[in-house]
Amino acid sequence: MRVAPHDSSTSLSSFNEVTTLITSASLSNVFEIPSIAISYSDDPLGDIISTINVPILGATLVGIAAVGLSFARLIPSLGAEAFVLTEEEEAATSSVRNAFDNADWEKEEVEEGTKGYINRRRQANEAKEKYQEGKVTRDVKDKSLRYSETNLDFLAVLLRAARPQRGEILVDLGSGCGRTTLGAAALFPALGKATGIEFLPELVKLSNGYRGKVRGRKASAEFVSGDFNDPVVQSKYLTKADIVIATASFFNKGEVERAIEQNIKVGSRVIIVDERLRGSSFKLIEEVVDGAGDLQLNNGYVYEKIA
Repeated sequence: MRVAPHDSSTSLSSFNEVTTLITSASLSNVFEIPSIAISYSDDPLGDIISTINVPILGATLVGIAAVGLSFARLIPSLGAEAFVLTEEEEAATSSVRNAFDNADWEKEEVEEGTKGYINRRRQANEAKEKYQEGKVTRDVKDKSLRYSETNLDFLAVLLRAARPQRGEILVDLGSGCGRTTLGAAALFPALGKATGIEFLPELVKLSNGYRGKVRGRKASAEFVSGDFNDPVVQSKYLTKADIVIATASFFNKGEVERAIEQNIKVGSRVIIVDERLRGSSFKLIEEVVDGAGDLQLNNGYVYEKIA
């Protein structure tokens, strides 16, 4: 199943069809260029106007207008709520949102998100800069230490596709301030444990602070400071995982897949955002599209380890 936000897939299709139409009508047909590229004329502007193919020019302008209209229709659908949740899922995601943005000023929306999110991103950037200070280029981990937060409705649908079972262990790679990990714990309180692995100790401390603020039923959650590429961390956490979550766009190409493929057991499920798993060890269960981003579509993939 591919879940798309409202009619954005239709809008995208229309947009592509119009673009193809315009491309196929070569703009060179608008002007019938003389075979002699440079020639003398007393009225060069009049000569150019006389060569305009009026019907094709009109069709081209209509096509351009249609592209603009299609794009304008596409914009609101990309920012719309994408998913229908159950009452239990709504309660769980609401509990986590309120835990992270509890004060009135934190809930206030600005262009980049809530002010609470802006504050957490600032703290994450400060922690990253502290770690990077004095490091050589190859050690700064600038890409993998970029901060982001998951759309909790998107997470709910992805987790539903992964079919968590009672007592299973979930591991979140690059857990940041803990929003995804705690979201999973609240969405599926029957999980045995939800573990967030985060490289920056300062964010682990923040995560533990938010853990106590999530109200209602939730699975046990823990946050550990470590690198999921470290064999010790892999042996202690990844080998025991039944479900692994990762946003691959913020890691180096292929490093998430290598760590997962080499360590998780057959039957485990992988939820990965913005990167497909290419190895034959994985079977795709479901693809989900999150259209709630800012003029972008985030693709989520749910896999099962089969070999």
